[in-house]
Amino acid sequence: MSNTDMRAIEAQTFSGYGGLRQIELPKPQPAKSRVLVRVAAAGVTPLDYTILSGGHPRAKAPLVLGNEGAGVIEDAGDSGLAVGSRVMFTGPYGVRENGAWQEWLRAPKAGTKGLDRKRNGTRS
Repeated sequence: MSNTDMRAIEAQTFSGYGGLRQIELPKPQPAKSRVLVRVAAAGVTPLDYTILSGGHPRAKAPLVLGNEGAGVIEDAGDSGLAVGSRVMFTGPYGVRENGAWQEWLRAPKAGTKGLDRKRNGTRS
């Protein structure tokens, strides 16, 4: 695997857990309208199970699932968020575009929430 590749878990078919495979994909490139997040944790939700079982009509295989997760901002684009900030994210990932079951994700700022605490104990 090169420095421009990443690992991902892809549903090659929507036939249950047997349709999942670990693959290599190109690492997403930074984009102005998106925040590039190094994924540290990816959720496994009922929506993922519905898609993986073939129960979501808009999802098309092959697809990287995972509509929520958490990680660290690697490139903030024009979001105003700080590089290195811990964030959580949720959105339509894993339905219409590749989701959180990969090492990096480009997330829109609107679906990204900071997790770092300020000195007074409030969230940023």
